[in-house]
Amino acid sequence: MKKSAERNQESKTPGQVVRSDSPTPDPSRLDELHQRIQSKLGELHIDFQQLETDLRTAKQENSLARKDRLEGFKRALRDLVDAADRADREWH
Repeated sequence: MKKSAERNQESKTPGQVVRSDSPTPDPSRLDELHQRIQSKLGELHIDFQQLETDLRTAKQENSLARKDRLEGFKRALRDLVDAADRADREWH
């Protein structure tokens, strides 16, 4: 009889083996664990949303800074061209 039980257990895959000697988990402990997991997932979701907002804000600030640098560069080029034109008129 023992050999047939061993054969039956060997034929099952590890995921299918059910052990009768393992204690049944306490439902209240499972609920507590589930609540802790849900709480952590909620915190992660909020953190992810904040990260997304921060990233969007940083991209907007970066874009505005880039536009300001380009405008400053264009202004500096115009000033150089104006200075070159003035110098050219004064020399001729």
